[in-house]
Amino acid sequence: MTEQVQLPPLSSLVQSPSKNTKESSTRILAITNGDGELIENGGISKNGDLSFVGSAEPNQTAEILDKGVPVHPPVNVDNHGHYSAFLPGQTMGEHAYSVRTSDGKESEVWFISMDVPVVAHIQWVTGPDGVPIHSGGSTVHSSLSFVGQGVAFQTVDLLDRGELLQTLNVDGNNHWSALVENVSEGNHEYTVRGEGGDVSAPWRIRVNKPAELTVQFVIGASFRLIGNHEPTTDRKLTLVGTAIPGESGFIVDYERDLVPFVADQNGVYTATIEGLAEKVHTFRAKSDQGRVSMPWAIRVVGSKARHTGS
Repeated sequence: MTEQVQLPPLSSLVQSPSKNTKESSTRILAITNGDGELIENGGISKNGDLSFVGSAEPNQTAEILDKGVPVHPPVNVDNHGHYSAFLPGQTMGEHAYSVRTSDGKESEVWFISMDVPVVAHIQWVTGPDGVPIHSGGSTVHSSLSFVGQGVAFQTVDLLDRGELLQTLNVDGNNHWSALVENVSEGNHEYTVRGEGGDVSAPWRIRVNKPAELTVQFVIGASFRLIGNHEPTTDRKLTLVGTAIPGESGFIVDYERDLVPFVADQNGVYTATIEGLAEKVHTFRAKSDQGRVSMPWAIRVVGSKARHTGS
């Protein structure tokens, strides 16, 4: 008699179409428009402002794409695996949104048909580090990059509290961009004005005075503080200083790069230099943003010279 074989359920043999998405956990969970309406996949929105909420693996970044093209700077995925993004002023027509995370995974596509007129507006603002500056936010950067939309092949005026900064051309895809430099400290209210005279909603940014780039103190190998212009027999020194959080660069001796530094979230950096020659060293912190600290001079001497006071 032939023994019957019990087959497992068909569902366990056939991979679900959504399995890859589930494994990656990079997903769009919901999209709502500026009227508070939930827009289903394949739905229509008559409001051009869209808010995205989704999930992904924690502690990375997520980028919104439209037909595979990034349309918003990367946003952070928090330690609970949640992210959100706001895309104002989406244009008339069909859109295919997805999310790509920094681990290389991408969500399924969310299709939305926008039934809205094109109006001039600001989409996002970033500093030279590429980090988005949300409306109502602040920055220490005096150089700001703007990206926005308007009517194709027309011009828009970029304004700060009603004062004209630049007149910009809108390309055939309804996009414009601008770089504004030497932005003064204080409150700014940016808007764009189309050829028809309509003015966008304001994008408010406060520019704060940046932390000074400094060498605060120097520590020798024996953990002794070495003052500016003091001699030392130590060939290994650690510099501690202040900078803008995330600011990076090099500790230089005259014009020679010695070691790199990166300021932490509190704006403090440390940098250790080894193998110093017996001579006068003039240390400065020089950042990738072109900022340079005041010098800190130290003379490295031999142990005999230090003992005799020469």
